Amino acid sequence: MPDVLPSVCPLDCPDRCSLDVTVEDGRVLAIGGSRKNPLTDGYICTKVAKFGRRVHGPERVLWPSVRVGPKGPGASFERVSWERALDLVADRFQAIIAEHGAEALLPYWYGGSNGYLTGGGLDARLWAKLGTSKIERTLCATNAGAAATSVYGDLPGSDPVDVRESRGVVLWGVNPHASGVHLVPAVKHVLDKGGVLLLVDPRATPFASKAAVHLRPLPGTDVAIALAIAHLAFARGWADRTFLAAEAADAERYEAYVADWTPARAAKVADVPVADLEKFAELYAATSPMMLRCGWGVERTRNGTDAIRAILALPAVYGKFGKKGGGYAMSTSAGYRFDKSKIAAPHAARSFNMTKLGEVLATAQNPPIRGVYVYDCNPVATVPDQRRVIEGLAKDDVFVVVHEQVYNDTTDYADVVLPATTFLEHNELTRSYGGYMMQWATPAIPPVGESRPNHAVFQALAARLGYADVAATTEEDLAKAVISGVPAAPEGAWETLQTERYVKLPSLVQYVDTVPSRKIQLVGDAPPRYREPPVDADRPLILISPASSRGISSTLFETLAPGEARVSIHPDDAREYGVVDGARVRVHNSIGSAELLAHVDVSQRQGVVMIPKGTWRRSTLDGFTGNALVPAHVDERGGGACYNDARVSIVTAAPPESA
Repeated sequence: MPDVLPSVCPLDCPDRCSLDVTVEDGRVLAIGGSRKNPLTDGYICTKVAKFGRRVHGPERVLWPSVRVGPKGPGASFERVSWERALDLVADRFQAIIAEHGAEALLPYWYGGSNGYLTGGGLDARLWAKLGTSKIERTLCATNAGAAATSVYGDLPGSDPVDVRESRGVVLWGVNPHASGVHLVPAVKHVLDKGGVLLLVDPRATPFASKAAVHLRPLPGTDVAIALAIAHLAFARGWADRTFLAAEAADAERYEAYVADWTPARAAKVADVPVADLEKFAELYAATSPMMLRCGWGVERTRNGTDAIRAILALPAVYGKFGKKGGGYAMSTSAGYRFDKSKIAAPHAARSFNMTKLGEVLATAQNPPIRGVYVYDCNPVATVPDQRRVIEGLAKDDVFVVVHEQVYNDTTDYADVVLPATTFLEHNELTRSYGGYMMQWATPAIPPVGESRPNHAVFQALAARLGYADVAATTEEDLAKAVISGVPAAPEGAWETLQTERYVKLPSLVQYVDTVPSRKIQLVGDAPPRYREPPVDADRPLILISPASSRGISSTLFETLAPGEARVSIHPDDAREYGVVDGARVRVHNSIGSAELLAHVDVSQRQGVVMIPKGTWRRSTLDGFTGNALVPAHVDERGGGACYNDARVSIVTAAPPESA
């Protein structure tokens, strides 16, 4: 008979759903939502509901292997034992260290879809002991985090569950139907009560028809809109001057700065109607409590940090704090006050921005990078300037190890592939970044094939490299260290997690339950500003890569069939460039090109085309994805990737002669 076992989804989504997993004879039969985490409320997204396809799918890495023959698509691998694979990795690492020093090794990981036991725990301790080079994890949330800290210091974000207490909601650059699905019923609840929805998104997302105002700015121009909305607050008497006088250090400077950002100026920059911008500000001023929910799409441009600085300033300017259902919600990570020193050792070594992986592999010196250990990410599918990333990993003098669940775009360039467990096959401690909770999961099924958890592999490598103390660290040791670093964790949290799997931390109402340790900095060292695109500014279209309903980052995109990926284009743009629905097209710029089938889509904004984030190479027609068009420059304030800065052209492409 099947068993129904508890689990937790750690994938890169703020909801962190609790799960009921139906299993029989070591196989996952079904995955559904439980009510252990009240936010989950018994249902989950379709992506995770189908996760069993990854666990038992044909792409699964089942045993360790070493490459035989050249790197690249179609690479051949020979099965080996774990002992041989780990000995080879340790021997090669030691040889690289002996010749070039430890900084010639580059651990490359992201970890958005993992908990503390699979990223940033034992691995960080091992890399610190070795003295390897470090990466700055900049693919997501870096600009947003820098922005929130710049304006509010250590003020944590509101719990999105409090949206149900709101009379109005702003969804700015966030599509909960694709990511964070449990926000959908909360917003519907507000609308059913007669509340107001304001939307800012270039696309006509599912909530667009319900919005009182839908602003559709050109990507990269959100900062102009937010500055103009602040301008209207001061100009029309909507600003909460009492709150600003008490809580902000530089409100007068900000008022003087935004005086130049008139609605007409911002509307011209962003290409939105002036009347819609003014109506947006009027409704925002008139509605309370009003929750501003800002997404991460906004941050992925050269203006990302400043855009979110200006957006998050609006609740202060308009006086939206101090009530449940008000303020802003983005990430609740700061609210945990997590002391990272509890799990990670000091790591004094050079660091590289992970967005620039291709450049690092090509140009790093003293020493050059000679070994890369990839885990918890798929850089060929996710990192900008895809061609250069591929060229770097394909170098014969770069030893590449990939610890991965499935064969993907990055395993094509591995010298050693190690099979990783999925979250249904190992212990995990997670926390939400869209709420205040911690959850514990144990395996629902045994490891598939010879797969092993990250923690066990790093223990084995540490033993081979001579770090017995790291090798001796158990998962329980690490989990207890994490909990000890969360001041709000209740007494006995570890024991509660063992029995209940779930611990709720206090939700915080901004400026009631929590106040930042310093005053608000609306201007700080420099006011938010608008920057013109630095690359291919003369190209007619802007490429964006939002989250989709098919995958989470690059996870689950193995379910797309060869050639299935599409580039979405507005009908007017399609007519102008001679594109018809279903035609083979080439999207190109000075950085690269990608060939896909066209999807003519009225929900797209004119002047903007879209290829979903995380698409794999096999799903396009020429083996290159949207990331082949994305420049590797970073936001100058936050240092984060600028995926939505890609300016492109589009032409109809003839199929290869061999076709």
